Amino acid sequence: MDMLLTILKEYGGQLSALGAAVVFVFGVYKFQAERKAAHYWKEFEVYHKLVKELVEPAEGGLYVDRQAAIMYELRNFKRYYPYSLRMLLGLKQKWSVVPNQFPRLLDEMDATIEFLERKLS
Repeated sequence: MDMLLTILKEYGGQLSALGAAVVFVFGVYKFQAERKAAHYWKEFEVYHKLVKELVEPAEGGLYVDRQAAIMYELRNFKRYYPYSLRMLLGLKQKWSVVPNQFPRLLDEMDATIEFLERKLS
């Protein structure tokens, strides 16, 4: 017990600094972990909203430019590249049945498919 008191007297300042450093590092780690989790779920929500807007019919007619922009934006979701590629290939097969209906949309789809294939290879 006396030895512990002697150590605390001699190294009390250093031990306090070490304790403060540990608390600070833990706080930074916790902040980063919470920030990463929040980013993960925000990205999840945004991606799924884009997919919904891409495949659901619009009220009141066509929205080809909006769909083309969504296809372009799918390139920003690296975590979803494999699924996005499979989804776009399926949509291309489905939407290509009507010839020349939406050439801009199919062109953007081809560009995004090419981008995803290049990134995944």
